[in-house]
Amino acid sequence: MHRTALEYLESWKSRATRKPLVVRGARQVGKSCLVRLFAEASFTRLVEINFERNPEQASLFVASPRETMRNLELQFGGSIEPGSTLLFLDEIQAADSVLARLRYFHEELPELHVVAAC
Repeated sequence: MHRTALEYLESWKSRATRKPLVVRGARQVGKSCLVRLFAEASFTRLVEINFERNPEQASLFVASPRETMRNLELQFGGSIEPGSTLLFLDEIQAADSVLARLRYFHEELPELHVVAAC
C-alpha cells in the first residue's frame, strides 16, 4: 500500500494537467508522513505549512498565487522554484479560505506542485 501511494504521487507529479492534490483520510494514518517521503524522494525543497499549529499563516494566502509565493519565500527564507519545490499545506481544513484558493494555483501557477492534507 505504501508503494502504491508513492507511485500515485509520482504519477500526479508528472501529469501535464496536474491540479493541486488534496490527500484526505482519518487522523494519524500517515498522510503527512507520506507527503514528506514523496518530497524527499522527488523534490529539492519542501515548504510545509501546518494550519492547525500556525493558523496565522493563512494570511499569506490572501493575494494572487504569485504574490503568495513571494510571501512564502520571505516567510521561509529561500526561493520557491516550480518543479523542484513542493508546497505542502497540512491540516488545511483549519484554513477554509486557503482550501478555496487552491483553484487559483491551478489557474495561475500550474507549474507549482501543491499538496494539501486534511
